[in-house]
Amino acid sequence: MKMNKWTVGLAAAGLVSLASVAQAQDSNSVATKLATTSLSGYVSTSYQWAIGSDAQTHPGSQRAAGADRFAVDVISLTLASPQSSGDWGAGYNVQLWVGDDASALGVSDAASEIAVKNAYLSLQVPVGNGLSVDVGRFDTILGMESIDANRNPHYTHSNGYAIEPTLHEGLKTSYQLNDNVGVSLLFANTIDAANNGASAESDRRTYGVALNLTAPDSMGALSGATLDVAWIEGNTNGGSTAVTNMYVGASIPLPIDKLSAGLAWDNREQDAAPTDSALGLYLEYAHSDKLTLNARVERVGDGALKADLTRAGEVGVGSDAWDITVTANYALWAGVSSRLEYRWTIEDMDVDGDGNDENSLFANLIYEF
Repeated sequence: MKMNKWTVGLAAAGLVSLASVAQAQDSNSVATKLATTSLSGYVSTSYQWAIGSDAQTHPGSQRAAGADRFAVDVISLTLASPQSSGDWGAGYNVQLWVGDDASALGVSDAASEIAVKNAYLSLQVPVGNGLSVDVGRFDTILGMESIDANRNPHYTHSNGYAIEPTLHEGLKTSYQLNDNVGVSLLFANTIDAANNGASAESDRRTYGVALNLTAPDSMGALSGATLDVAWIEGNTNGGSTAVTNMYVGASIPLPIDKLSAGLAWDNREQDAAPTDSALGLYLEYAHSDKLTLNARVERVGDGALKADLTRAGEVGVGSDAWDITVTANYALWAGVSSRLEYRWTIEDMDVDGDGNDENSLFANLIYEF
């Protein structure tokens, strides 16, 4: 506890107590820290209509909410404080999920609708341009789409997302070499989102690296284009399965006003299992300040299917497929994203006995605060 000479003099004269001074200083310290803390979040509700079928069955085709019903997908609350100033600045981020989607995070009991999605310290280390270190539970370092649906152009997640890791517990570092090159490193307990997970092989945890490139102005028409390349390898909780994920994503400037495009390729290899993959094209057209139109087209390679593609020899329940998603996002109410989404999955084979096509319509309202 540090006091100035006037405070010490008053204490010596018996006019103030050192305990009261210390308590006041502690209160000021707490108040200062609370002043930098922000509360944000969102509430997501939806309705899904499975057109002509009971439900979508292809991986990634639907969220936790079932077909033909209204759902409160998730209530997300985030308490965060940015890194404090100085060479050794520190901050934190805590995000809680309540609702159907919480049970799908893999960080709590499957029946639980409450989960800690993120909880990490954000630390600054004065190395070069500044090394950022996150310690705790955080989002993975690869993928075109976020776990949080409010940050994505579509309500439903892609098939590429369905084969990616989502959350990790461990340590993540990020370093920006310059304006155009950034790199992230990952060291975690497991490749899945297990709460306090631990691989059975103590000498083999989960490792990952991501490279983020941005085209400089000198590249003319490609200026501003981005390329992300990432790799993660590790064991699932308990060490029963070794998994390797590869990802390549890019954003591409287009010569058409208000139109942007992106590409994403995901690949997952698992022990004693065929390879899963997904190649996706994303298009976004900002029609006006209120209306945005998005399209996503994916070619899906489902590893559950044998190479001969015959029903008699099939060992899984999957099928290679085309997946098309079209979404209109209209800002009708302040702070609310209003989305209407149509999704059409065209399987190469009828593996579930109800035809090759699956169609669903989704209505989604998300309020952000």
